[in-house]
Amino acid sequence: MSDLPHFTQAASELTKQYTQALDQIARELGRQGTPEDRVDWEQVNQRMAEWWKQQGYRFP
Repeated sequence: MSDLPHFTQAASELTKQYTQALDQIARELGRQGTPEDRVDWEQVNQRMAEWWKQQGYRFP
């Protein structure tokens, strides 16, 4: 188990940045906002886990 705090304990400003980062990463990995989108959400989650770790938190 990691000694890092859980991402749900992050400040609200960082949570806003998370939403923006999530959108950007999903677009990078293929999300176009159409019903035909085929995004590898597992890969998105892995990238978000890395992003949160850089911020000093664990995800999920």
